[in-house]
Amino acid sequence: MPHDQSCGSGCGCGGGHDHGPRPDVAQIPPPWRPRQQVRALTIAIFRRGDYVLAGPVHDDNAQIKGWRPLGGGIEFGEHASDALIRELREETGQEICDLQQIGVMENLFTHHGHTGHEIALIFEARFVNADIYAADQLSFAEQDGIEMHAKWISLAKARAGRVALYPDGLADLL
Repeated sequence: MPHDQSCGSGCGCGGGHDHGPRPDVAQIPPPWRPRQQVRALTIAIFRRGDYVLAGPVHDDNAQIKGWRPLGGGIEFGEHASDALIRELREETGQEICDLQQIGVMENLFTHHGHTGHEIALIFEARFVNADIYAADQLSFAEQDGIEMHAKWISLAKARAGRVALYPDGLADLL
């Protein structure tokens, strides 16, 4: 398509004229799609009273559609507890301790028309650094390197359906 010469200053259209640098674009996570296989993952429940620490789950428009406790995939030959320690160290730089498995959940879901299937091993855990519990949020980085922020989510609101906590049914388990 030919460039429209009527565009204004700093348009950022790529039409070959120089109006200076384009403004920074906020980083948004790329669209995520579940794999067409069963995924084994492990997640950590960190509690602060009736709140749990969880990271945002985004839709394709970068809007938060719910929250999921921190954790990640279990690699072949890796124990779930070791995977959880590794994932939290990689994502947050923090050490965790006092892991207690409290449940296993099978999660069949649809995300933007794509079916996903997960087996989640759920652990209660504690951060070694107690200062984290006083903070409102915790920065973490996913595999794609995008920095995100986990926040303390009310279990009462999740149980009442006012906040989505994933996997579905997790609030009732807790």
